[in-house]
Amino acid sequence: MTNISGTNLTSHLKDSSTEDEEWRTAITNAMIAIIINSITCPFTVLLNLSVIMAVQRRPRLQSKTNILLAFLAATDVLTGLVVQPSFILFKTLEILGVPFYDLVRQFHNSCLRAMSICSSLHLMLVTLERLIAIKFTMQYPYVVRRRNIKAAVISFWIFVMFYESARLILNTVQLYFNLLVAFVLLSCILFVLFSYVNLYRETLRHRKRMKTQQLPAAEVERFAKESKALKTTVLLVGAVTTCYLPISLGVLQSQIRILSLSPDSVADSTPCMACPWVRTFAMLNSLLNPLIYCCRQKEMRQFVFRFFPQAVAPQSDSTTPATNC
Repeated sequence: MTNISGTNLTSHLKDSSTEDEEWRTAITNAMIAIIINSITCPFTVLLNLSVIMAVQRRPRLQSKTNILLAFLAATDVLTGLVVQPSFILFKTLEILGVPFYDLVRQFHNSCLRAMSICSSLHLMLVTLERLIAIKFTMQYPYVVRRRNIKAAVISFWIFVMFYESARLILNTVQLYFNLLVAFVLLSCILFVLFSYVNLYRETLRHRKRMKTQQLPAAEVERFAKESKALKTTVLLVGAVTTCYLPISLGVLQSQIRILSLSPDSVADSTPCMACPWVRTFAMLNSLLNPLIYCCRQKEMRQFVFRFFPQAVAPQSDSTTPATNC
């Protein structure tokens, strides 16, 4: 009996030390995630607001593609205004052990889901616009109109609000709502990837035509502009895929495990330690998007980085030389 109790005591002490180490690791990860989001949050808001103002104020930037990117920037602004601050607050309260931190966590989860779905659907719309512009050129002016773009964006937001309202009302089927989120995100990613395979083939076909046939200069210039816009959306797709794929796969895997096993058997400390990084990765996509816009479009870059220092530290035009803009 003495040996057995001694063995149990040793095992308990080992388990206790292991739990303490995992808890310290989880706190360290959470603190690093809080610092990263605290630094990037204001830049996310200011950069995306600058992109929206650039599209609104510069007529040459008001193409259909840029209008769609401005709507995507609006969702990124909300990420910087609501999602990141709520993450910082709930993680801070969790570390401090404040009892009501779970309410803030639920609010953050709801906002993160809504912005993730909206961003994915907006990106799918941007990809669809590029697909129609390059593959169905003749139908493009009749299909892609500003009225249709606004209707599609409004329908996305209605869907997201209906989804979140249904989650609150139908609390007993949360598992299926989580599966729906993962399904929507993965479906958007797969649609975008499939579309770009077709766009890549269509681009190769156009280039072969340009080499073998004497095309009008206007058509060559139009194809060059379409190709540049396509490359911009390819970079956006890469950024969104990189940022959202971990959280999509994580949600899908956890829900499948809950369906196949009992809830008690899936309790694991590893997802808790990885959770801050997965969430931070998804939220940082809202900072990457405006940087991609600016890298790909010179006029937008000039407007944003001329407006951005003024937003941080306003100066009068009389004291600021034109060469510094």
